[in-house]
Amino acid sequence: MNNKHKFLVVFSVCFVLFADLYAQKPAHITADIAGLNTGTVTFSYELNDAVYKDSVRADHGMISKDIRIPESVLCTLSNSINQQIRIFLLDQSSIQISGALSRFYELKVSGAGENDLLTQYKASLYSFPGTRPKPTGNTENDKRTRSVFAARQGLFRDSVLARFVAAYPAHVASAIAVYELYVTYPDRDKADQGYKTLSPAVQQSNYGKMIKTFIDASINTDPGALAANFSLADKNGRLCSLAAFKGKYVLIDFWASWCVPCRKENPNLIKAYQAYQNKGFTIVGLSMDSSKENWLTAVDQDKLPWLQLNDPKSTTGKVANIYGVKSLPANFLVGPDGKIIAKNLRGEAVQKKLKALIH
Repeated sequence: MNNKHKFLVVFSVCFVLFADLYAQKPAHITADIAGLNTGTVTFSYELNDAVYKDSVRADHGMISKDIRIPESVLCTLSNSINQQIRIFLLDQSSIQISGALSRFYELKVSGAGENDLLTQYKASLYSFPGTRPKPTGNTENDKRTRSVFAARQGLFRDSVLARFVAAYPAHVASAIAVYELYVTYPDRDKADQGYKTLSPAVQQSNYGKMIKTFIDASINTDPGALAANFSLADKNGRLCSLAAFKGKYVLIDFWASWCVPCRKENPNLIKAYQAYQNKGFTIVGLSMDSSKENWLTAVDQDKLPWLQLNDPKSTTGKVANIYGVKSLPANFLVGPDGKIIAKNLRGEAVQKKLKALIH
């Protein structure tokens, strides 16, 4: 390729990126925050597994900022003076923020239509009539009463969400509502129902895609399915991928230092590892710890000899989402051909499965 052609290629790529950025509509934000003075305010949001931050210094508590966003995003507003934050749904509108630094978490956000919708929905969601039954001392009766109350509460929230999404299918607020109720608290069938109600455009939004990933995970992790490749960092920051272990039996183990059942399973995994590590079997630990110190301390305490990787975003991280992991412990046994053989093996089940596979 000659220099002229190279220039044209580079110019074209840069032009596309530049055009894409400025095709995005800005959110125009003005704020008047008493007590902020010349402090700095930071707007943080996550989109497609990347974190974006935009900061602005205040002038006598006043700020004005344009933030270019491709779609509505949940935004965390923080400041340089205290540890308080305010989370709101940022959209491509003219937004006004007001209040006091001392109650930063209660800042008033107006002009953001998507945020207004989400706020109204959450108010309805938590307006369930009645209160949680108080204990009477009768264990069986109390258990039954709490179960009935929880079931009624669940039906009420299902109804609130269904009405909201049906009324506002073309709003990202609806996708967030489905995600928070049925992905954060896993229910694939209900998540699927909510997803199908969303407009095609919202289905293609960041939250729409995350809902779809969650729904598809149940199929993509069935025995016989090809295990999705991933790359995560080890304790030294070196990226390691699942693909590097092709040709071996690999147990992908999702765990965390704070997960008591996970820690109780580790002795069983150690036995399996010791018995089959020289017969084409290994384990790849995927820690969901946000604290590197806690993660590595647990590895040392439990004397785990296999490769350990970490995703500090825990069960909201990309790998956990792909594998549909919303609770711990969770594991997936992958064969030499890269296909999933079994999942969520507990106790001696790992050794028994390996004994049947490896002769």
